[in-house]
Amino acid sequence: GPWTMAASPRTHKKNDVDPSRKEAPSTSKPPLPPVDTLFVWDFDWTIVNCNSDEYVPSAFLGDDATDRRLRDLIRTHGSTRWHDCVAALVNSCMTIEQGGYSREDICGAAERMPYLIDVRESLGDVFAASVDSHSCGQAIISDGNDVFIGAFLERNGMERYFPHGIETNYGSWKEEIGPQQENGGNNDGEGGFRVVHQSTKYGGHTCQRCPPNLCKSQVLIDILGRIETGRRPNCIVYVGDGSNDACPAMNVLDDGDVLLARDGKRIGNPNIVSGPQADVLDVDELTGAGFPILETIERRREEDGSTLRCRICPWNSGKELRSLVRNILDKDAQNTQ
Repeated sequence: GPWTMAASPRTHKKNDVDPSRKEAPSTSKPPLPPVDTLFVWDFDWTIVNCNSDEYVPSAFLGDDATDRRLRDLIRTHGSTRWHDCVAALVNSCMTIEQGGYSREDICGAAERMPYLIDVRESLGDVFAASVDSHSCGQAIISDGNDVFIGAFLERNGMERYFPHGIETNYGSWKEEIGPQQENGGNNDGEGGFRVVHQSTKYGGHTCQRCPPNLCKSQVLIDILGRIETGRRPNCIVYVGDGSNDACPAMNVLDDGDVLLARDGKRIGNPNIVSGPQADVLDVDELTGAGFPILETIERRREEDGSTLRCRICPWNSGKELRSLVRNILDKDAQNTQ
């Protein structure tokens, strides 16, 4: 979500991520296939052209009410409880008063999230190359939740694109107990949707920069540690837009890696559109907030002398992203010949 914690400055040396950071046990999941190039994707405002946590409730409550109620909930519970606040909004959609929507309705909204056509094509290009030569793989690391992300990927035929994992917070539905309402919610108006922090699989994390639910550096280090043969990919291509994407960009990416950083502004009305979208050709029509990743990197460089060793390639439109991805895949193909 867009609510980030204020954190104290901290100096990181490259590839010397905070030694007190809790690591995952290496036996926690099966090993991953070795690849020359690993694409790691953020989800919100990268694979989809919206914020999934805001898009889904606003499909039922409307944009203004969703925004107002989220702000009220955050004021009450604090910014570190973002996912509890989203779950509370989703559950309120399932009450009789708000229309008694079902799980299927909620997942149906997630399936319809807007995405840029050329972003989807970029994912398909990488997948085709991975099937062709087995030289590249893809993963998602997201601050969303697997219920919304899973519904979207499955509906759009993309769930098989990510053999290196979809790491995000865990959404679940409580089995309803007691007399059933027709809408599948319980009597007390709770649909029973809840979100458990991704970082619980590691016993939490100690990164001073990231909110408690997820540190993307921790997750990326875990993914790299699970690759068979222990061979780090020659190139990690990280695609993202948010301030929490700055953490792995500055602490895990190295010489030879590439950050495809979304730059410029967002569309102003993401929650009223759905499905495949063409690029906005006139940038003056992009009336939303700016993407914070590059600004965050610059600020951390100034605050504590943090360095960035990877190459940065900015993009805003799907066309720009697809061109960058194809260049990387072409180079990859030449290197493997």
